[in-house]
Amino acid sequence: MQPDPLEVLEFGPYRIDREQRLLTKGSSITPLAPKVFDLLLVLAESGGRTLTKESLLKTLWPDSFVEEGSLTRNISTLRKVLGESPEDQKYITTVPKRGYRFVAQVRALPVANQLATGADISTLTVSGGNQGKIQTSSDSQFPLVQQQRPDVVWWEDSKIDSSLPILSIASIAVKPLENTSGDASHDYFAEMITEALISELARIHKLKVFPSSVMLRHWSAGKALSNLAGELHLDMLIAGSVMRLSNQVRITVTAIHLPTQSEMWSQSYDRDLSEILAVQREVAFTIAAQVRADLTPDQRMQFSSARMVKPEAYDCYLRGRFYAQHQNKEDNETAMLALERAIAIDPTFALAYAELAQTYIWKLFLFAPHEKQWEEKAFVAVEKALSLDPYLAVAHLARGRLLWTPANHFPHERAIREYRRALAINPSLDEARNQLALIYCHIGYFEEALRESQEAEFTNPNNNLAIYRRAQTFVFQGKHEQALAVLQTIPRDVNPSLIGYQTAWVLFNLGRSEEASAMIDQLLGDYPEDDGALFISMQAVLAASAGEERKAHERIELAIQTGKGFGHFHHAAYHIAIAFALMNNAEKAVEWLEFAAMDGFPCYPLFQNDRNLDNLRQSVRYINFMAKLNRQWTGYQEMF
Repeated sequence: MQPDPLEVLEFGPYRIDREQRLLTKGSSITPLAPKVFDLLLVLAESGGRTLTKESLLKTLWPDSFVEEGSLTRNISTLRKVLGESPEDQKYITTVPKRGYRFVAQVRALPVANQLATGADISTLTVSGGNQGKIQTSSDSQFPLVQQQRPDVVWWEDSKIDSSLPILSIASIAVKPLENTSGDASHDYFAEMITEALISELARIHKLKVFPSSVMLRHWSAGKALSNLAGELHLDMLIAGSVMRLSNQVRITVTAIHLPTQSEMWSQSYDRDLSEILAVQREVAFTIAAQVRADLTPDQRMQFSSARMVKPEAYDCYLRGRFYAQHQNKEDNETAMLALERAIAIDPTFALAYAELAQTYIWKLFLFAPHEKQWEEKAFVAVEKALSLDPYLAVAHLARGRLLWTPANHFPHERAIREYRRALAINPSLDEARNQLALIYCHIGYFEEALRESQEAEFTNPNNNLAIYRRAQTFVFQGKHEQALAVLQTIPRDVNPSLIGYQTAWVLFNLGRSEEASAMIDQLLGDYPEDDGALFISMQAVLAASAGEERKAHERIELAIQTGKGFGHFHHAAYHIAIAFALMNNAEKAVEWLEFAAMDGFPCYPLFQNDRNLDNLRQSVRYINFMAKLNRQWTGYQEMF
């Protein structure tokens, strides 16, 4: 039986909405984990045929090796959801030594006969509103033998008490989940699960989701729960723990209503590590149901789209993410190898493809722009990630970064659209905000750049590039004292060549040329490759400023040979323009300003106000160029 995808399948008191991936019973929705729903659908569509275990394993896990026990557990879960026991097989019959058969009569209802309630989660109750706290164990053994809930079902089969008041929930925060594994090396795992849960909650656009950094600050200050409700206007707090033992994970979460300081519900999820992506979405969907969130069909699809992931692949993914955030050549290589290993182990792991694409883009943009293979590899990885999960915010982030490269001629508007798409899916994706701030800064929209970089910092105080972006924006605004103060807050081991360069440039603009020169000399000693020629081009500016024109010309030629083609060479081009301006060569200066603008840096307000360019103000070519650049800059206003 192959019913139309828009048809609803009905058996007994249950209905399966194939399009929305929902199981309903009357006016009650019974949430299922994605694989359990897939299993139910395969059985219901089988036309009463016996399905072998081998065929079910191949259908449900086409690209993974999964042991028979996973199928057995999902069958057991499904039976519990449907209210039957292995002895009372009114829906699913076990065929000894072969497989399973769906024996209930299944009817396909046309679209006109679908229940209206099936289309709007806000009109449905969620099965299993557990008002009491579920007992958990601190024992370090898995699995727990005294389970009070099915292994994969999101809620037990009982309705939320409709007599309870519906609490108004507009804002939510997740306290960093505690690592209860007894192994400090798993602290990072708990941190990553916290981040992932926040990202999933951010999909519920009804909610304002606070970053974990806010909670850390309040807890470190010793503030009570009542303070959170008053100071932050925070309605719900999610707290809990993560316990990992080998390839098994227990996540325990408790929801607290802060205005009344009462526990709303508590739940434990015991899973194989392979189900870690799905359980994060289960928790978020449960919260959506509790707060009566009106999810769109796209949002419901996002919550039901999590795939299994092989444990070893997930470990490689975590390792890759850890090294990728360091953004230097050596760690980028380490991250790339780990993420390539992750997708080799699990070719369906969309997140790993998206993060791998970002390592390729770093390689292309910063470290090896003349090796064209990295652009192709990045494109393939991005498209693969989006084919596996079209709602993956990180993949849209990676696509935006791939667009905004010299090879693609820096299409600002297209890249901005991708970053905004990423943030529409996940407003908590701080790096998407940082990349937006990067473009806004380069096209001369400084207030917008500051707003996005500050929001990125709020979401993730450890995003040092967002902090750097704020300093860079101050530099372009001519606020050099403020820029220096910000740069001095960034840890010294964070991208020291980039931070050092920007600090030297600020010192030069503050009239501290000797300090700037000494710092650039030191940076060239430590990083002689000078990718992008930032150091050498700045030496040209310093020489021109000191009246050493021969040295300035030598440094200009070397900068062009060293840096042309790198992602941020447009900054070196701007330095070259300034050097020519200081030497009163207006034609060459404007030529390099035009190059910088064409090469991704059309920053009209900077070019208009930078005192280093004062010698150009009477140049006809400069005046015409600035008029053209002003028209382009004004046109960008339509994006805001």
